[in-house]
Amino acid sequence: MVKDVSFEQISGSLGSLLLLWSAIEQSARAEVARANDGQLPKSAHGIAAALSAWEAAVVSGKDPSQLRKVLASTLRAQLQDPLDVRNGVCHGLVGLSATHGDGAASLTWELNGKRRSVTWDELQVTFSWLSKIPHAIGMISNSPSMTLGSRMKDNHENREWWRAEYGLNLPDATRSVSL
Repeated sequence: MVKDVSFEQISGSLGSLLLLWSAIEQSARAEVARANDGQLPKSAHGIAAALSAWEAAVVSGKDPSQLRKVLASTLRAQLQDPLDVRNGVCHGLVGLSATHGDGAASLTWELNGKRRSVTWDELQVTFSWLSKIPHAIGMISNSPSMTLGSRMKDNHENREWWRAEYGLNLPDATRSVSL
């Protein structure tokens, strides 16, 4: 059974999407600036560039532990699909539809000759995950790795914690590759 979603609800999801991405971009930019003596490099303009600059800053940072590198790279990779949705909606929105019969409420966009859409239910799952990302960016960037109970120590328990808390698709510690 398809959940009834009004036109107002699906159109309101656009605002939620933009607010979540704004928070993620601000978090990534703040960490990139912190890693660059308070200056945001020109290479970090735009959401994708800011996320890539953040990942690079973490990987080459003062505490480039193996888990920190894996977390940054995994998070950056997992953000790509939701970022593609954001970019599609922002740069090629062609339709909003409320629930109608068996048809789910959705946003539809066309970009680079390809038409895609996302349903209300898919957006709700994505929103739930994206709302955690600014905090994850801060933790990955700033959590000390040498303190008791640190989530930056590379062990099975911490990898499971990152999987459960932030939904990161981390490889097992024994199978991780050196970055």
